[in-house]
Amino acid sequence: MSALSKLIAVETKLFLREPVSLFFVFALPIGLMLVFGLPQRAGTAADTGQHAEQTFLPSLALALTIGMLALFTLPMALGIYRERRILRRLATTPVQPALLLVAQVVVNLVMGVLGAVVTAIAVRFLLDQPAPANLPGFVLAFLLGVACLFAVGLLIAALAPSARAAQSIGPALFFPLLFLAGAWLPRDRMPSALAVVADYSPLGATVDTIGAAWAGADPELPQLIALAVTAAVASLGATRFFRWE
Repeated sequence: MSALSKLIAVETKLFLREPVSLFFVFALPIGLMLVFGLPQRAGTAADTGQHAEQTFLPSLALALTIGMLALFTLPMALGIYRERRILRRLATTPVQPALLLVAQVVVNLVMGVLGAVVTAIAVRFLLDQPAPANLPGFVLAFLLGVACLFAVGLLIAALAPSARAAQSIGPALFFPLLFLAGAWLPRDRMPSALAVVADYSPLGATVDTIGAAWAGADPELPQLIALAVTAAVASLGATRFFRWE
């Protein structure tokens, strides 16, 4: 096995041994859908005629899965590795510390895809919602949402001075983004300026583009561009400011 594949195998075992991470990925998004149901979306759907209640729930659940991995799990794990000087020790071996960073991203990405599959199955059979109608658009929106949110998570890991700080910054950013995505207040009831910001926020654009593809429409190009630009800028920032020690 190569050094990278060994690191991926080890990181996978560590991830699977952490019940909190498994809860975030596989249980919490589905639980939130089943418990809350977001009944306020039904009124919005009746007004717009676009069946928002059928697309908002699954798209929000998928965005929750990605966001929790990107903003909770990934920054905290990298912060712990830096704080315990694991990255510094790797720098003295043939295994470069960058490989551990790649392994973390790969493991979290795979878990995100698995969580998305589980969530989509739950949406189909527990909530009796249809499968995504525009599959290419759905895959594109999902991948851009992953790239955007993971890049933001890596930027948090790069800037956070400690694991405890990373553990605090992630949730502090996640819940405002969740609000902007319309989890508590539909965006058509927000002030117009705030609604525009929400439409192009990482979670808001992810929810909208996935939801549009789920309903069979094409994702909005400006929102896809916003996700791509945010991913590129955050990735550049993470590369520039990431500290191995």
